Amino acid sequence: MSANLNQTNIEIDDPNFQDVFTNLQGNILKGHGRDHSRHVFFRFIGNSDENCRWVEKFASKITSTLGQEQQTRQYKAGGRHQVFVNLMLSCSGYQALGIKQKYWPQDLAFRSGMKDLQVRYDTVPRGDHQPKSNPLNDDVQQWESAFRSDIDGMILLAYAGDSPSETDQLLADKVTELKNELAGIAEITLVQVGHVMRNDKAQVIEHFGFVDGVSNPKFFFSDLNEEFKNGGYSRNDASASLNTVLVKDPGGDGNSYGTYVTYRKLQQNIKGFWKKLDLLANTLSELGQQKVDAEYAGALCVGRFKDGTPISEQGNDGWSNLFNNFNYDDDVDGLRCPFHAHTRKTNPRGDTVRQFNSPPTIEQSRRIVRRGISFGEKNLAPDSEWTEAGLLFISLQASIVDQFIFMQHTWCNNEGFIRKKTGIDPLVGQLANGETPQPQSWPGKWGNGASKVDFEFSGFVRNLGGEYLFMPSIHFLRHLSTLD
Repeated sequence: MSANLNQTNIEIDDPNFQDVFTNLQGNILKGHGRDHSRHVFFRFIGNSDENCRWVEKFASKITSTLGQEQQTRQYKAGGRHQVFVNLMLSCSGYQALGIKQKYWPQDLAFRSGMKDLQVRYDTVPRGDHQPKSNPLNDDVQQWESAFRSDIDGMILLAYAGDSPSETDQLLADKVTELKNELAGIAEITLVQVGHVMRNDKAQVIEHFGFVDGVSNPKFFFSDLNEEFKNGGYSRNDASASLNTVLVKDPGGDGNSYGTYVTYRKLQQNIKGFWKKLDLLANTLSELGQQKVDAEYAGALCVGRFKDGTPISEQGNDGWSNLFNNFNYDDDVDGLRCPFHAHTRKTNPRGDTVRQFNSPPTIEQSRRIVRRGISFGEKNLAPDSEWTEAGLLFISLQASIVDQFIFMQHTWCNNEGFIRKKTGIDPLVGQLANGETPQPQSWPGKWGNGASKVDFEFSGFVRNLGGEYLFMPSIHFLRHLSTLD
């Protein structure tokens, strides 16, 4: 019997989901928790039968959702860290395995691939519009060569040892082992190194220095309970039903589910970002009604201060660090947190309900699950711009078109969302080549609409490549040769 994907707040030990969690790959409903990873991209070179036999054998190494939980419990009981493994395939990977199309995942973006800029996507829910090809405004010619070539799949290896040297050595050994296994079957086109960065409070941060991953949807009751301890959920429901991220695996059995994966290598211009923030802060201080610094200007861009404090929340006792239990009900005109702020663009928290009378469930259905990790130099104050540093963006969703592409195109890249002349997302918003972004409107004083300042801020994150993938069920991967 198939699982009810409308459920939320379930537990890992729920007897109704044991078969599902045995077949479901880990890192989907809960992050794997390791601070170091290797993303191994590959392209099949063997015939389809050889390819299938290798995948079936490799499937025994993949960490399931249930296996991930068992590893966590063993570690907490005094055991050692274990290697975490995911396997995901692109549409060309399904082709190289000789899988019949009736067993392919259905999402249009998955089937087209991220490099295809001709397929048109209907991503606007209302009004007169033309479905748009290349809704992400990507320039594939600017991608790294490894991403411009064919990618059939990616293997994620993650580990956190007792020391950086032990971790690096173990992961290097695993990559070498994988290369030997794949001889004659596939060639590895890229091994991308990822590492978690933390601030002095041990919070996970990205290269601009801001806490990352604060508002991920929660699927397990235990995780929602932790959310309650960190500020409650009276003003924001962080829970999410399983159909936010899971879809039936068309090649699996009745208990087989998977998820769609968006992978993008995002380079960050750290020095340029903070230089422009200095200019924004000086402009706001000169033209607005209060003197501000670059960190405050950064909070207006991101929607949060570096430690995760929402800029929309302030009381008589100062800033209230609610992290995730907040909405914009008291900031309907964007005078505390601008409409264009990154966290507000990507998670409007009721704005679409007020502005378009859209059901809250529709807005919440756009949420994605982020499992990204940083790459490159750890220096947060480099001497030059566009260093080898940034975020390996990984999002999981039940629909690439209706979640990731919608969010990026209809919200982040849309200068008219949530209202006209809002401007693009100052972090990840991107217009098509040749288009000039309009200035965003910034509050000259927190919570006061009397003085607004126009200032254009964008262009400090660029995509170096990526792909759309599917993370199949373990049952499907183990039984490729039995598909009719």
